[in-house]
Amino acid sequence: MKLEHLIQAYNFNKIPAKIKEQNEENGERAGVIEYYNGIAGAYLLDKEDIVIALNIFFNCLTTEDKILKNQVTHTIKVLEIMQKTIMLLANIPQKECNMILEKLGLFNNTFKEGKQIKHLGYMYMVSVVDGKLCLSIAEDNIEI
Repeated sequence: MKLEHLIQAYNFNKIPAKIKEQNEENGERAGVIEYYNGIAGAYLLDKEDIVIALNIFFNCLTTEDKILKNQVTHTIKVLEIMQKTIMLLANIPQKECNMILEKLGLFNNTFKEGKQIKHLGYMYMVSVVDGKLCLSIAEDNIEI
């Protein structure tokens, strides 16, 4: 999916997303997408502006008042971004996306050491990087 269309699709689905930074070096183009406070993604583009890899970093604790309601709302936002990103990039339905999230161990806490799967031309990986939850999605021929 083209970066421009991905940003439009996020906003259409009520996920605020904007390009915060773009870089080009040695023919490679990459940048940062800013979502909610505490959630950001790093993307890699091919020559046609297609997103070929995306790492999204999630601060899983709310940055607002540390009350239960805010934490639940933030957790829902984290899961929505994960779900919509997988659905949009891989062009798959919600049921298939949920299967991927389940196999990655998000619902039984088995991703602690990092977990990855391949599905329909994409590699999905969940890991913890410097205390942040990281969802990595890349075309099958790209190393994540």
